[in-house]
Amino acid sequence: MASIKKHYTDTPKIKYTPSNFFAGLYVALMFTVFPLFLSNYYGRVRRDKFWVLIILTTVTSVIIAAIYAYNLFISKKNKKKLTTSQGFKFSICDYSFFAFFIISAISTFTTKHGVLHSLTGYTNSNPNAGRSMGLIMYALLFIMYLIISRQFYFKPQVFGAIFAGGAAVTLLAIVNYYYIDPLGLFKYYTNDPMVTINFTSTLGNKNYLSAFVCVLLPFSVGVAMTSQNKKTIIAAHISTAIQFMGLLVATSDGGFLGLIALVFITPVLISREPLKLAKFFFSLTVMALSANTLRLFDLIMGGNSKGYIGISQVFMSGYLSLVLVVVFALLTAIFVFLHIKRGGKMLPKYVFYAVLSVAVLVALSVVSVIVYYTFINKDRELTGFKAFLRFNDDWGTHRGFFWKRSLNIWKYDFNLWQKLFGSGPETFYASFEPYFAELYNRYTEGSSNAAHNVYVNMLITHGVLGLLSYITIIAVAILKAIKNSFKNPLAFVCLLVLITYVCQDFVNIANPINTPLFFVFISLSAASDLPQNTQQQLAKSEF
Repeated sequence: MASIKKHYTDTPKIKYTPSNFFAGLYVALMFTVFPLFLSNYYGRVRRDKFWVLIILTTVTSVIIAAIYAYNLFISKKNKKKLTTSQGFKFSICDYSFFAFFIISAISTFTTKHGVLHSLTGYTNSNPNAGRSMGLIMYALLFIMYLIISRQFYFKPQVFGAIFAGGAAVTLLAIVNYYYIDPLGLFKYYTNDPMVTINFTSTLGNKNYLSAFVCVLLPFSVGVAMTSQNKKTIIAAHISTAIQFMGLLVATSDGGFLGLIALVFITPVLISREPLKLAKFFFSLTVMALSANTLRLFDLIMGGNSKGYIGISQVFMSGYLSLVLVVVFALLTAIFVFLHIKRGGKMLPKYVFYAVLSVAVLVALSVVSVIVYYTFINKDRELTGFKAFLRFNDDWGTHRGFFWKRSLNIWKYDFNLWQKLFGSGPETFYASFEPYFAELYNRYTEGSSNAAHNVYVNMLITHGVLGLLSYITIIAVAILKAIKNSFKNPLAFVCLLVLITYVCQDFVNIANPINTPLFFVFISLSAASDLPQNTQQQLAKSEF
């Protein structure tokens, strides 16, 4: 995988244009102003992010379009051909995004549940029926993709803004977890203790924090592994520590699912590079150290927190976090020694195939165990973490209930058109309404506007064509990142983010807070192909 070497002095640096500046500013604002803005405490948190995204995307696109129009006018006036850094070539990801948007539009204007609702993803008559993920949101994400994939030009200040914004959001969540409220957000909810327990920082529900960390944590790890700038590396390690503590206070198993994917897949990708492995295990050492730091803070605060549960509790009690510090530090030392002994040379190819085989074997073993307890040994009682080994209605805080009923809706309740194009963006609430009574009787929940699995949800709202086009966007972005990551550190960073977030989306909800940040990195993956973001140019830009 790529790291930058400082010997690219003969390659001319590509011109940095005003459009490049505004694209970079747009990315920076998406990780500072966007996640931090609130207008009415938690009363409009999703709508706040939605409107900030509209403003940032619209203003940026208008400015860049105006710059292009001005340049076109000047070129015609001077009878010169207008040149751009990348031209107007279209990629498979472009076509997939366009196809997804067209399918979303068809689904919106043919829905039986209100065109306006599918357009905006929200109705005043029933605010709980949507999360602002309507056609307008998908149009904004498409415009975002076009802006960043065409005009992004790496500057270290952009990554600095991402680190700073991410740290501000997550540090606030950490102190909120100990009932410290510097922004005074919770004093308006004294009569609603569930808000105090389940909401945090400027993001809202703690699950949004978990998804936020699934962007910032792999980003920080990736930068720490590939950057050659000492200040950037230090900032990346600090960010890694903060984001892992954020994951612990989010107490969401979905976030840990993303982390497991990161820890499981990354060593396979870099298995032939001892130095990369050393840097990766050092990042894991930093995470383990940060868990112990949070335990110390917990001790200072007298344990006056909202309460650790699930995997977070495992890290916050016992000796696991201390043991992991020793294990990861030892692995770091081993791979540093191996790197030095081999003179920086890569390990033989068979090492990659061996590690890949072990990873596949482990994955198949886990699947086999789940199949065994789900279909064969149904009677054995499974408690605690073992309960995840049997898929049923109760699996994953009754996500199994949502998934199985959703598939039944698509299979038995939808006509052919709905099977292909779905019931319309943000219409899961209406489609799932026949199961509300059962949901309440079994789990005391009166309604739901999401399947708690982005891909199952997409199948219901956008149909099989929408789901396939959405998966194609993600798959192409990941494949492009894998291809480019061997020679481009920006692509490697994007790859880690995409892997982590895609996996946590299996138990998460598409929303206007986290989904746009995920699409920033889909767009950055495409931008890693631009001439200004090659390995040589990134070296000149002090990556």
